Amino acid sequence: MAYQIQKQPYILAAYTCTPLVKIPVADLKPGNKIKGITIAELGNRNRPLDMIVYHKDGHDYILMSNSSRGVMKMSAEGLDSYKPITAHTEATGVPYQTIAGLKGVEQLVKYDDSSALILQAENGSTDLRSIPLP
Repeated sequence: MAYQIQKQPYILAAYTCTPLVKIPVADLKPGNKIKGITIAELGNRNRPLDMIVYHKDGHDYILMSNSSRGVMKMSAEGLDSYKPITAHTEATGVPYQTIAGLKGVEQLVKYDDSSALILQAENGSTDLRSIPLP
């Protein structure tokens, strides 16, 4: 996901075992080998499924669905202030809040300034729902 940090373009990404990493777009050059900077460890035995960024009440947030820990809400502000995580650790870095009631969310799409569309698989069915942004 694209996001500005200190007015510089970055890519925010997550992958298996759920580290949240930031990659400066300035580093993306032909032939360059790049390495993301891990700024959060969000738990093992988990895989991210989708992620959106949104603005609410004057603040930016990241909403991430994942395979084991429901939907996580994180502040997107101050992402430049977290020290890189370079060693194995338990959940640390950017703090998150798990959103109760949002289980089985496989995809997220920001619909407008106050809502998102989710694809939610629960109890044997998959449904498309609109939710208010938390």
